[in-house]
Amino acid sequence: MISRCLTLPALAAAAALWPAAPARALQPLDTFLRGARTFSPDNREARANTQLSRAQSTAAVSRLLPGLSANGSYTANQYEEVLPLGNGQSAVLQPKDLWQGTAVLTVPLADLGNFVRARAARTAERSAALSQEDVALRDESLTAQRYYQVLADRGLVESSERALEVARVNLALSQHQREAGAAAGLDVDRAQAEVERQVQQLAGARLGLEVDARALASLTGVDPQLEGPVALADDLHEEPPVESFVPSDAELPSLAAAIEARRSQEQTASAQRLSLLPTLSGSLSEYATTAPGIPEPAWQAVLGLRWSFDGTNLAAIRAEDARLDAAAAREVRARLAAHDAIHDAWHTVRTDIARSRSARAQLQVSQRAADLARDRYRVGASAQLDLLQAQRDAFAADVNRIQADADLANARAQLRLAAGRSLLPN
Repeated sequence: MISRCLTLPALAAAAALWPAAPARALQPLDTFLRGARTFSPDNREARANTQLSRAQSTAAVSRLLPGLSANGSYTANQYEEVLPLGNGQSAVLQPKDLWQGTAVLTVPLADLGNFVRARAARTAERSAALSQEDVALRDESLTAQRYYQVLADRGLVESSERALEVARVNLALSQHQREAGAAAGLDVDRAQAEVERQVQQLAGARLGLEVDARALASLTGVDPQLEGPVALADDLHEEPPVESFVPSDAELPSLAAAIEARRSQEQTASAQRLSLLPTLSGSLSEYATTAPGIPEPAWQAVLGLRWSFDGTNLAAIRAEDARLDAAAAREVRARLAAHDAIHDAWHTVRTDIARSRSARAQLQVSQRAADLARDRYRVGASAQLDLLQAQRDAFAADVNRIQADADLANARAQLRLAAGRSLLPN
């Protein structure tokens, strides 16, 4: 299960004075979603499994159709054997060159077991196709999470850059006040330490961005380009009722695939029982040769009835019934998981809306407090520690706002994917 929270490197402690600028982001999400559908190894494997299931289905149906086989041979003898018959006549016992050919047409007439197995294979093919779509949606889910995580990381880098610039301005201010005799050397040392701490924070933020951008590229095959302004924001609108996101079973690929897999196993179990019945088949063969004594091709028609029984038949039936029970349990698990995912995603969106609204309010208050602390310190009305704490609070609030907005955007995407809706436009 994919966690809804986005990991932001070094969510800590320093403060920025100015409002956060819009995050500079990558290409549109659609670009990465399409890339994941074609590049992701999981999607490629799912497509291969669908093709395999389609081939197996075709093979199962082919067993019910007439089959034609042919073989031929040529024999070269060193000597031709001739039997004299008297009166100037003779018979060829072994010709020097001998040609032989046979063609056989086989027609299954009554094979109920294979007929039901063919239906099971067609059902399994539909299950594989639905599983392929489910894998595609899961890759979209992971792509969306990593996409919004990179957006959040980019926002954190920009916030860290602003915080570093603020720390350097504070250092210059402390040095100026020390020269004027209005501040002690300890204030300058503290300001210098704050600059170095922000340097470390910025380095950690850039590392997180590089790591997460690489993870996104590895999943989608698209190299993220961190250019162009894209605001990471949300209008905080509420989602429709959770019931509107619960579709029919057929619209949830994970559940629909489990249902088709269970039906396929039901048909396979029935086919195993039908294998206790005899099978009837017919064949028509044509034989031609240049051997003496058989001047024209000869045909032969055969009607065959086949039946066999031993202890393995009953064991095979019990095995298929056990597989059916397991498939039914997987269907129940898939149904519960699908509906739980929708429920959890909907409530996650609701919670993240409240978190994002609160984080924005916290940021505004923290920034005002940092502005006031800076002005008071400049005129000597407050201590430097008050300024540093206010700036750290403002930075922490900015980081919290970035994370909350990214979490909310990701949660909305996860809700739609949980409901079986692709994020790609139709």
